[in-house]
Amino acid sequence: EAQRLLGNCFSMLVLLALVLTTLLLLFKTPLLRLFGASDDTLPYADSYLSVYLIGTISVQLALGLNQFISAQGFAKTAMATVCVGAALNIILDPILIFACDMGVRGAALATVISQTVSAAWVLWFVCSTRSTLRLRVQYLRISPRVMASVLALGLSPFIMQSTESLVQIAFNTSMQSYGGDLYVSAIVIMSSVMQFFTMPVMGFAQGAQPIIGFNYGAGNYADLKKLFAMCIRILLAAGVVIFAISQLAAGWTMRILSEIIQRYMKCRCPVSGCLRFVF
Repeated sequence: EAQRLLGNCFSMLVLLALVLTTLLLLFKTPLLRLFGASDDTLPYADSYLSVYLIGTISVQLALGLNQFISAQGFAKTAMATVCVGAALNIILDPILIFACDMGVRGAALATVISQTVSAAWVLWFVCSTRSTLRLRVQYLRISPRVMASVLALGLSPFIMQSTESLVQIAFNTSMQSYGGDLYVSAIVIMSSVMQFFTMPVMGFAQGAQPIIGFNYGAGNYADLKKLFAMCIRILLAAGVVIFAISQLAAGWTMRILSEIIQRYMKCRCPVSGCLRFVF
């Protein structure tokens, strides 16, 4: 039954990737306008998205199937999947953007290549003998019953992520209307800083979820209460520390990101420019 879930989710991820790629290619210009792109930034956004959409299926498979690796208890392998893609992206970005003089298309291509490597890693694992749950052809046919159970559990995080995206869209369009590209850049920098501070808390919470779910399913309510209380204490302490850092180092973090953007705009020479940008 677990392998049936894996096969159905694989098929749905591929199907969704094809649908999303087609729709976004057809309506990318009005969507970019909706997301806050101006006449000046639209060509860059269009160039990035046109290349990035090629890797939609890789992104879907890398992120979606990686959950099946974590669910089997291979947390290190799941983490390696993310780290391989992230490290490769960091390496390829300055090479393709500056050394190859591809600009934003280079940034998109670096992401596509990195996500494709991560997706290949995940597919290799779930098809290998190392995986308890293996991707099998007989389970690829989509079952309405299986998909109904998946959607029932996935609807809540989908709504949460969607509303966060809508908030970001509202920010971008409002900043574009009232302040132009400068205001949009400012809100993007602030969003990046916010993610930098909130991701550790989100990672801890996501890591605790399978342990909480296991203890709940096993009926270990005493251990569940202790674990829940520990999570609250740790996350509360982390929240206080993160808030203090954000208040004390707000100007410093903003200056770092502003400096990166300025160096990106000024740096156009090939290899030496890449190294100056990176360091």
